[in-house]
Amino acid sequence: MASSSSKKLCSTGDGCKQVAITTCDGCSQAFCFKHFTDHRNLLNDELNKIICEHDDLKNSLTQQTNNPICHPLITQVNEWETQSILKIQQRAKELRQELSELTKNDTNNLSQKLQHLAKQINECREQGDFLEIDLYRWKETLDDLKLNTISSSKLTINAVNGNPLIENISVNIKNKLTNDLFERVSDNRVQIRENGHTVVDGGSSTIVEVRGKNEYVSGVHKIRLCIEEFSGTWLFFGINAKSTPVQNDVHSAKSTYGWSNNNYSWSNGRSNPISSNHPIEMKKNDVIGLIIDCDDFKISMINERTHTKHELTIDINYCSLPWQFNVILYEKNTRIRILSPEFAS
Repeated sequence: MASSSSKKLCSTGDGCKQVAITTCDGCSQAFCFKHFTDHRNLLNDELNKIICEHDDLKNSLTQQTNNPICHPLITQVNEWETQSILKIQQRAKELRQELSELTKNDTNNLSQKLQHLAKQINECREQGDFLEIDLYRWKETLDDLKLNTISSSKLTINAVNGNPLIENISVNIKNKLTNDLFERVSDNRVQIRENGHTVVDGGSSTIVEVRGKNEYVSGVHKIRLCIEEFSGTWLFFGINAKSTPVQNDVHSAKSTYGWSNNNYSWSNGRSNPISSNHPIEMKKNDVIGLIIDCDDFKISMINERTHTKHELTIDINYCSLPWQFNVILYEKNTRIRILSPEFAS
């Protein structure tokens, strides 16, 4: 018969002194019958929450598919259209009024001049007191009045450069997180685990490069990396040309672009100090967003905790496409994880 000292007690935190009857394979905790039942009920509740979230997302996608016109951005486009039409109609009304006033004033002015000319001609004709010079002068006056009559050749409608009547809009697709994985290391003291989702430095203090799997040639891509273990010695995030071999000390290669936590950026084989006003911070549990923009030849890094953003322009003469993201480790037990894809905020 087993002694009471060898029996395993329930591991719940409420002071239960009951003997454990089973162990949960998921959390490795031992439970008595009552608390094991409670534990399973909690798991069922969490499962039900996941199912509800799944159903809500499915219903949302179904509604969007069935009624794409109800998309909130469609509503925004409709509002822009309405406001633009109102602005155009208001401006057209103002222009019509302006043209009407100009035409009216000009017509009155020309009428007065014609009346004055007619009076001169009639008086001279009644008296028979006119010569060739008078005929020439009257004809010249008539020609001048014709030239000054309101017409399309006198007035034009011009576009106002630099001050558009309406504000133009466009559809901008936000950066979608890329499903990348760690694939290659320059030294086997660094291990890739969890099917490429994490990398762990298990060796001594040696600089080791870890390269991603994807090849980036066009478009804009974002990778989110979580620093799960790190005590602050040295760490690097950035990109490299696929054509550059994976190697230790790769941070000094001309094709390496990125940032290290000691407040330096790296490009063309050189390190450049970062302004103290926007220091680079990489701490344990920080999430780092790495944005790779192949279209504009640049990369950005954002610390989601501090919201600090850094940007580098890539010289493709040194770092040719395709690109791959890379992490450079130095400190033993450093662990980096690629977070699951989702839309960037």
